[in-house]
Amino acid sequence: MTAHLVWILLIYGVGAAVVHLMYIRQAVRAYHNGEDAHTTSLNRRATRYIVITSNDGDRVEWVIRSLSILAWLHRRPLHVTVLDDESIDDTLLILTRLVRYSHMDVSVISCRFSPGNPVLPKSGGEKQVVIDLRTANPLAGVPLVP
Repeated sequence: MTAHLVWILLIYGVGAAVVHLMYIRQAVRAYHNGEDAHTTSLNRRATRYIVITSNDGDRVEWVIRSLSILAWLHRRPLHVTVLDDESIDDTLLILTRLVRYSHMDVSVISCRFSPGNPVLPKSGGEKQVVIDLRTANPLAGVPLVP
């Protein structure tokens, strides 16, 4: 029992040390560039995730909650545009509830897409990542860590 506790404390300590070393590395890099480390981490370029749904009530909540956790962990502005392709299930109801409790800029647009060529919003200088939940493997090749 004591050996398990020692291992848990050791792993926790190593994890905490790694986090602190990464922060120090970022602070030193910012100092050499003449910047403030805290301001540098908060002013990174925003990312806009475009989530395309169509009767995806079973998957959309997981994706929005994951993006919310990602925004919180990276302390980075995250904007999500959900383009709903005329869902008839509970997708829009789930999105309405999630938008209220999300700490992100989430906008939901219900529209009809032309086959294979949806109209995507303009980037405005933001990095854009498209997650199409209508496909079989929607997260293949999607960088969830900005």
